[in-house]
Amino acid sequence: MGSVSARLAVRFALLWAVLFGIFSASLYLWSRENLRRDAERELEVRGRMLADRLAEEFQKSPGALRPDFRLDLAQFLEASGLWSEVRKADGTILFASAAPPGDLERTDRIGDVSLRSAMSGQAYRGRLDQLLLFFGVAGVLSTALVALLGSLIARHALGPVEEVRRKAEQISRENVSERIPEPAVGGGPRELVLTFNEMLDRLERAMQDLESFAADAAHELRTPLATLRAEIETAVQQTRTPEEYQRVLGSVHEEVSRMSRIVTDLFTLAKLDMRQYALQKERVRLAPLLEEARETWAPMAAERRIEIRREGGDAEVLGDAAALRRVFMNLVENAVKYNRDGGEVTLSVSRVNGKALVRVKDTGVGISADHLPHLFRRFYRGDKARSREGGGAGLGLAICKSFVASHEGRIDVASSVGKGTQFTVELPAG
Repeated sequence: MGSVSARLAVRFALLWAVLFGIFSASLYLWSRENLRRDAERELEVRGRMLADRLAEEFQKSPGALRPDFRLDLAQFLEASGLWSEVRKADGTILFASAAPPGDLERTDRIGDVSLRSAMSGQAYRGRLDQLLLFFGVAGVLSTALVALLGSLIARHALGPVEEVRRKAEQISRENVSERIPEPAVGGGPRELVLTFNEMLDRLERAMQDLESFAADAAHELRTPLATLRAEIETAVQQTRTPEEYQRVLGSVHEEVSRMSRIVTDLFTLAKLDMRQYALQKERVRLAPLLEEARETWAPMAAERRIEIRREGGDAEVLGDAAALRRVFMNLVENAVKYNRDGGEVTLSVSRVNGKALVRVKDTGVGISADHLPHLFRRFYRGDKARSREGGGAGLGLAICKSFVASHEGRIDVASSVGKGTQFTVELPAG
């Protein structure tokens, strides 16, 4: 926090120095102009007084200056700080003061006589020098004071942030469930803590999912591997008939196929998570995809006297046909697989408020409310034994959710135990 507060203090000081410099320069220029104008007015007043006195003298002594007037004029000029020269038209100098000319000058005419008057601007320049000195000292002191106050304010303002940083530094993988206490003051620090705690919530859930995912993946792959090992060990321990070897090979093929599906599904989910699954989006009609899913699973449904019916019209979306086909195939397969014998599966498509809605409804055993919030988690199965017997690993619905999300849509489920389940896929209509 020290470096941050120091940088803020430096920036406060620089900002103040710039603002004070602009103010000082403006005031200096204004003062210089006003002081010079005052000096010029003073010269004008004194020059007129001198011209009036010369005019009176010329009335008394035309074309010449009396000695006593010269003495009075010299005393007047010395007292008023003026330099003066009286010159005739032919260039004859009647009077000139001893002091050198100043930087402020004016000329008056008295008949054919010219009067030049000058005055030094040292007086007003001295005031300007004093003003510059004041600005310099005030600028340095005020900038230092602003830097100090800025540092104190920054430390006070960043204090809660530093407290959050220290407590966040203590949170690691071992105690990721800990949370940062909310500060008593509101505003930015409190919002920062809330945001950080929400991030920790997401991180904790992600870590739990990752741990569960790793354990479930290992378990799902270990089961077929154990079966394969047992089958192979049994087959090699003694000589078998061709029929028995064929049975063993069939079992091995089944377990390898199951492992291959799990690995393929995991790879698909990994690419979706990393957004590396390239969707080939185009205009896709949903009714033909549902019809294809119905025809694919119709034979399995017929074995259990399950009727798959199509209702509703059609809708068009901008999406990846292969990804959406996989979503509907999975939903229809589950509707048939977890239905009761002699049941029904209803497939419908509708368009509502710019959304394409696809509903897959069955009359199966239903899903309890405890399982519904976790249904789309990877490797989650409400009835683990039944799912494993059906060859499922609990990845199908997770893939469905990821595919639907990649189309900026959503998938919901509603179910009643003993009455059935309905999945609803909502997609932006094309």
